[in-house]
Amino acid sequence: MAITAVSHAQFSPTTEDESVVFEADTVTRQTKDSPVIAEGNVKAYYGERFITSDRIVYDPTTDIVTAIGNVSITEADGQTYFADDIVLTGDMADGVVNNFSALLEGDARLASATLVKEGDERNILNRAVYTGCDVCTEDGSPKTPSWQLKALRVVQDKEEKVIRFRNAFFEVKGVPIMYTPYMQIPDPSVKRQSGLLTPSFGSTTTQGVYLETPYYFAISDYQDFTFRPKFMETQGVLLQGEYRINNWRGGSVIQAGIIDANENNEYFVSGQPSGNTPENRFHLFGKGHQNFSESWRASFDANYVSDKRYLQTYDVSRVGNLEVGSELFRPDRLSSEIKLQRRTDRSLFALEGLGFQSLRSNEDNSYVAQGVPRIRYNGVFDTPRVGGQTTLNGQFLSLRRENGLDSYLTTVSADWERRFTSTNGHMFRVFGQARGDIHSYQDLEAGNEVCNIDNLSAAAYQECIVTLPLPEDGGSTAVSRFLPTAGVEWSYPLAKQTGNATYIVEPRIQLIASPEADYIDEVLNEDSQYYEFDTTTLFSENKSAGYDIWEDGQRANIGLSAAAIFDNGLSVEGEIGQQFRSEESSVYSAYGLQTGLGGTESDIVGTVNVGWNNSLYFNNSFRLDKDDGTVRRAETQLYGVYGRLKGSASYLKTQQPDLTGVSQVEEFVNASVQYNITREWAVAAGAIRDVTAGENTKEEISLIYQDECTRIILGYRNDPRRDLDFDFDKSITFKIELLGITQ
Repeated sequence: MAITAVSHAQFSPTTEDESVVFEADTVTRQTKDSPVIAEGNVKAYYGERFITSDRIVYDPTTDIVTAIGNVSITEADGQTYFADDIVLTGDMADGVVNNFSALLEGDARLASATLVKEGDERNILNRAVYTGCDVCTEDGSPKTPSWQLKALRVVQDKEEKVIRFRNAFFEVKGVPIMYTPYMQIPDPSVKRQSGLLTPSFGSTTTQGVYLETPYYFAISDYQDFTFRPKFMETQGVLLQGEYRINNWRGGSVIQAGIIDANENNEYFVSGQPSGNTPENRFHLFGKGHQNFSESWRASFDANYVSDKRYLQTYDVSRVGNLEVGSELFRPDRLSSEIKLQRRTDRSLFALEGLGFQSLRSNEDNSYVAQGVPRIRYNGVFDTPRVGGQTTLNGQFLSLRRENGLDSYLTTVSADWERRFTSTNGHMFRVFGQARGDIHSYQDLEAGNEVCNIDNLSAAAYQECIVTLPLPEDGGSTAVSRFLPTAGVEWSYPLAKQTGNATYIVEPRIQLIASPEADYIDEVLNEDSQYYEFDTTTLFSENKSAGYDIWEDGQRANIGLSAAAIFDNGLSVEGEIGQQFRSEESSVYSAYGLQTGLGGTESDIVGTVNVGWNNSLYFNNSFRLDKDDGTVRRAETQLYGVYGRLKGSASYLKTQQPDLTGVSQVEEFVNASVQYNITREWAVAAGAIRDVTAGENTKEEISLIYQDECTRIILGYRNDPRRDLDFDFDKSITFKIELLGITQ
C-alpha cells in the first residue's frame, strides 16, 4: 500500500513517548514494515532535535535515518551542522556525516570530510579544518582565511566543552607555519574555561627580553584566577596574578605580584647599578564591595608597592577591571581606602580609613599623612514653613604621621536652599550655611622639623608654608571656628529656534556674604593644597577642595553660558565668568596657592567646545590673568576623524609655585594619530612632550593588523624621562590575538 501527498505523518519506532515526526511535500510508504520516504522540504523531529533535507529515508526495522541533499542538523542545545548526506540512528544521536561543516558560537567555523557522531558526548572529525575567520567574501566567493588549523583528527568533546586537535598544522594565509601533535582549545560556546591566554613578549632596556605567559583558572561560576608570570632576562621572574569574585552580594578584584631581588635585579642611575635594591619587591592593587542589605555596604580600594621604583622597573600598572584612564603624569602618590557606609535616598553615613604612599624620590613616607579614621554623615530634610530643603553634614577626620604633626578635624554644618521660578522664566535660588569647625594639632615640634628638611618636595612644602606657633605647654593646640554663609542666585535661560539652528543663552549671577575671617594663622592647609578655579567651581559657595580653607568676605560670581546647535551637525557652546569681591582676601596667597582668586577681581575663566557630525571635537578650558590676559591655565582636547586618518591631541598649561614660592609655568602636549593603510593594516603613533623642560616624556609607534578574526600589534616605546633618579627604558612588544583560540 502506498501513501502519497501526505504533508504530516508520525511514526513511533520505539514507544509512544519517543517518536520521529516528519513534515514534507510528499511522504510514501509501500508496506507497514517498509521504509518511510519523505521528499521535498523535509523536516524530521525527534524530541528537541530536528533535521532538514531534500530527502529523508527512515527504516523502522533498523531504526536508521538517512538524509540526502542540503542537510542540516539542529541539536537540543541550538547548535546547527550542515552536510551533504548523513546516516543516523532513529533518535538522531549517533551516526556518520559526510562533508560536514558548522558555524559555532563567536563565528568560529569547523569542517571535515567525515564526522562520527557519538550521542551528546562527542563528535569525531577526520581531515578537519577550524578557523575563527570568514571563509567567503561579501559577494559569496571563497577566500583564504587569515589563519586556520588543519588536523587529521579532531574531537569535539561536548561534555568537557573542549576541542582537541591531533597532528595539526597552523596555517597563515594558507601557508603552514607550525606543526603540533596535540592541541586543545575551549569550545567557542564556553564563556569561561581554564587554559592558556594570549602570551606577550618583547624587550626593554630595563628588563631585557621578557615573556609573559598568562594561565586562566575558572574556579567556579562566580570566581576565577589568572596567573601571569613574567620572565625577564635581566630582572628575573615576576610572579603576578589576578583573583576575581562576583556574587549577588558584591565582588572583588585583587591584583598582586612579587619578585625575589638578586644581584641581577637592580635599577639603574645614569646607566650604573644604583645598589640598595629591596630584598623582596611587590605590588598589591585591589577593589571590591560587599552589600549587607539594601542600604549597608562595605568596600575597599587598595594600592601599595614595596618601593618607589617598583612600578617603573617592571612596567606594572592596574589592568582589566582596575585599569584607570591614561594620564599625562606618572602617578606620584598611591591612595588606599576602606569604607563602611549606609546609604538611603536621603542620607549617607560612612566610616572610612585612608592611607597614602608617596612615590616621589625626595619625600619620606614617614611624613605622609594617614587618615584613621574618617566619619561622615549627611542627610537631606524638607524644611517646614519656609520651604526648600535642609542638609545636615558632619565629619570627623584624623590624620596621623609616623614622623610629623598629627591633626584632627571635627566639622558640622546645616545647609539650606530653596529654588523657585517666576512666571516669566527667571530662576532664583536662595541658600545659606551655618558651619562650625574644631581643628586640633599634636606634635607641632615634629611639624616644624618637617618644614626644615632639605630637598623638601613641593607637596610637603605646601603643607609647611604656614607653620603654627608652638604653644607654651608643648606641641598641642586647638582652634574653633563658626563659619556662616548666605547668598542668592539668579539665572535667566533664553532659547530661540530658527529654520536651521537652536540658540540658548543663560546669564547667571550669584551674591554671597560671609564674615571676613581667614584663620590663616590658626589652621594648617592639609586638604586643599591642589584645586583649580574654573567654570565648574565658579558658582561654588566655597571654592576650596576641602575644609581647611574657607572662602570669606562678600563676593559676586558672574557668568554667561551660550550654545548654538545647527541642523548640519555643527554645535558650539561656551561659558565665561569671573568673581568680584568687596575686599581682598589673603587666604589664597597666604598658602602659596596660584588659583587666580583673592583680589577684588579674579582671573577670568571660561570654556569653548565645538563638535561637528561626530567626526570633530574641540574642548578647551582656560584661565586668563585679569590684568593683562596672560594664560594662567589652559587645557585643550582635540579629536578628529577624516577618511582613513584619526587623531587626538591635548594641551595642558599650569602655573604653580616652586619650593621658594616663585610661580613656575608647566606645559605638556599629548598627541596620538592612527592611519589605516588598508582595511586591515594601520600604523599608530603617539607622544607626550614636556614643553617646559623641552623633552619628550613618552614616545610610541605601533604597526597594527586587524581583521574579523585576528589582531596583531607590534609596538615600540621610548620613555626618555629620567624618573625617580634612574634612566627609564625603551621597549619593543609583540601581541597577537586569534578569535576562536585566545580568550
